[in-house]
Amino acid sequence: MVMNEEIITDLKQFISASISQQTAEIRGDISELRGDVGEIRGDISELRGDIKRLDNKIDDLSASVAEAIEVGHEATDRQLKNHDSRICRLEQKAA
Repeated sequence: MVMNEEIITDLKQFISASISQQTAEIRGDISELRGDVGEIRGDISELRGDIKRLDNKIDDLSASVAEAIEVGHEATDRQLKNHDSRICRLEQKAA
């Protein structure tokens, strides 16, 4: 098969058109990826806000639990002291 100038020119045009088409598809894919990355960044930002709100709620709950434990401990301590004094009085009466 002999390649003349017309065949070479046709091949150049075919190659050029193929490369141009592929380049356009790649650019379209890159543009779509940029949009996806933008959405992901937005989602991450939203998640950070959600995490911050959850962190604040956990801190509030932790403080409430600590306060409830302290109140319960104080009530138990008062009751224990009351029992201790009553036992001492009973022991003194029994002695």
